Amino acid sequence: MHRVHDNLFNGIIALPSFPVVFVTVDRNIMVAAAFHFYSFCPPSVMVGIKPEKYTYELISKKKEFGINIPTKDQLDKIHICGSISGRHEDKYKIADLTPKKGNKIDSYIIEECPVSLECKVVHQIEYEGSHKWFIGEIKEVHIDDEYVRDSALMFWLGQFRTVGEVIEGASNSELLR
Repeated sequence: MHRVHDNLFNGIIALPSFPVVFVTVDRNIMVAAAFHFYSFCPPSVMVGIKPEKYTYELISKKKEFGINIPTKDQLDKIHICGSISGRHEDKYKIADLTPKKGNKIDSYIIEECPVSLECKVVHQIEYEGSHKWFIGEIKEVHIDDEYVRDSALMFWLGQFRTVGEVIEGASNSELLR
């Protein structure tokens, strides 16, 4: 049985988790959880970025980005890259990550990530919301032979998790109080 909720926020917390990704453009890294599949044909993804972020400025200018999928073992690197701005800091150096020049984009991807997608911006959605969305057509895919999809890290409502396991953050019962 379904019931209608007056609190629209309940609709948001009912959604499944978002994968955590490193968005790379030029030689900058940003941590994002506003990321999703967009289209099978052509293969495309979308990423939401707040306009005040340095990465927004870079993607708007370069019209390209990399999507790099970290694992739960890289949570420390996610915390580092998510806590400082790349405008004045080299996040690759600080987080001990290796920049790898893309084959199809003029930006870098992250060598240590088991999956990296090189994307060209094909559309930007200007909607009056907290994030502006970039749709990127995937031009090249890098996947480690040992990669297992269930090891990807997800984030939602203060929790870092993998499939079936909360790695860090509040419990579900704490979130619904």
